[in-house]
Amino acid sequence: MNTGEEKRRVRREYRLRLAGFDHEEVAQKSALITARALALPQLQAAKTVGAYASIGNEVATENLLASLLSAGKNLVLPVVKGDGIMEFRAVTDLDRLTPGVFGIPEPRAGELCLPEKIDLLFIPGLAFDRRGGRLGRGKGYFDRYLARAAALRPDLIKVALAFSGQLAAAVPRDDWDLPMDLVITEEEVIICRKEPEE
Repeated sequence: MNTGEEKRRVRREYRLRLAGFDHEEVAQKSALITARALALPQLQAAKTVGAYASIGNEVATENLLASLLSAGKNLVLPVVKGDGIMEFRAVTDLDRLTPGVFGIPEPRAGELCLPEKIDLLFIPGLAFDRRGGRLGRGKGYFDRYLARAAALRPDLIKVALAFSGQLAAAVPRDDWDLPMDLVITEEEVIICRKEPEE
């Protein structure tokens, strides 16, 4: 099975897993993940923080976003453009987000933030592994953005938010898939093992 087919298979499996979570379970586990995220020493040092507005059964980020604003962080969220490009724009009021292309709340009127300005980025996904492997929903928006951001800002801290049920033994990866630095679940903060350079 090639990588593309394997990714499609794993996506199907983890979409079903996420769909099986009930609202109360998502809320309880998201609260634990939020607490772990806010306690990260890397977050304390970050001035500009990128994140995402959650939808469906993703790790709920509303409380995380509100806490980041309360802490005085420069908060930026993604805006998806029609040409396959995603950019990050500043958020000052969560009530002013408007649904974008995929129904995801976006700060379309916010000030544009250049990729190299982001110190730490919270990232969604369907499945992750302990080596930092991430499998998104298949549109490639975050993958393309991460490739650009990491080239401009090699020290960008990439933090995945996930339920423990989203952890896989190994996520299928292509050469262009950038690993996460940390994966936060309701049970632990995983410092991703980097594979040695060959």
